[in-house]
Amino acid sequence: MKKGLMIILMGLCLIAFFSPAPASAQQPKAMELSFAHTIPPVVPLAKVYQQWGKMIEEKSGGRVKINYFWSESLLKASELFRGAQTGQADISYYVVGIDYGLMPMNMITKLAFLGFPSLPVGTEIYNKLYDKFPQLKDEFKGVKVLSARMGPAYQLHFTKKEVRVPADLKGMKVISVGGSLAKEMMGMGASPIDVKVGDLYVSLERGLAEGISTHIPILHAFGILKLVPHHTFFKGGAVMGPDMLLFNLKKWQSLPPDIQKIFEELSPWLAQELINADSGYEAMIIGKAKEMGHTIYSPTPDEMKLWVQAVQPVHDKWVAETGAKGLPAKALYDEVKRLVQESQK
Repeated sequence: MKKGLMIILMGLCLIAFFSPAPASAQQPKAMELSFAHTIPPVVPLAKVYQQWGKMIEEKSGGRVKINYFWSESLLKASELFRGAQTGQADISYYVVGIDYGLMPMNMITKLAFLGFPSLPVGTEIYNKLYDKFPQLKDEFKGVKVLSARMGPAYQLHFTKKEVRVPADLKGMKVISVGGSLAKEMMGMGASPIDVKVGDLYVSLERGLAEGISTHIPILHAFGILKLVPHHTFFKGGAVMGPDMLLFNLKKWQSLPPDIQKIFEELSPWLAQELINADSGYEAMIIGKAKEMGHTIYSPTPDEMKLWVQAVQPVHDKWVAETGAKGLPAKALYDEVKRLVQESQK
């Protein structure tokens, strides 16, 4: 009798040992978040975002997984803000000014020759402005902003000739990526052209445009470096504006607090790593341009005065028009100038 009871008990123990764990003890399914970007997955910046995604996944214990949609496969560049705001993407990359007119106050960063000396200093200045002027934050309704930083400086690149002073632009057709320098170039006698990033190569190759205003990484990422052998490089760039990640606000608010904390704690790391990646990427591309025999021209101090004078009417118009909307445009403009001047001491 005792022996039979012992056998039964041992059998029950074995059944319990080999039985699957109840569903509640199993690893919960990861929360998948869609991430829309414009760049191809092979460039250095994409590698940084992928590393960031792995860190999010690891620090969350596998509870979060980032699904990447590169090369405008989910949202076109002009759709990135609205796409994040409406939930078409949970997270999107965003460049201020890529959809002209959406953010009148933040558009101050698209004014040419403000004098930001470098990406790290420009990032510091923008974050100070963002904290000081609530009107800048108000333009990001419906989204959570993460990893705001200054993106690569925009320079000028041409297919046929060197450009040293504003007068050299007269009569030229120049692609204005994201609206960069569009109004300024019109004032200099050039014709700015709006072209989607996927059409940059064809437009330059076929002569539909004779130049492009964009940052250096785009030249390599979209294969157009060989088409623009003449470059005009300005110290700090012609334009330097912020980019960032936008998180759909409802999706953000649905995240557990500890997951939100992970994203926020990694936000400064991501911004700095993107700056590092851009700086290294730019140096590599400039090296390639030199190897290819490209001309790289930097205006003299006297020539720079001509460029600054040429764009001042656009600055004045922005202050007047934005101020007429009841926004503190003049105060913001003066603060930018003060911070830039202070950074150069």
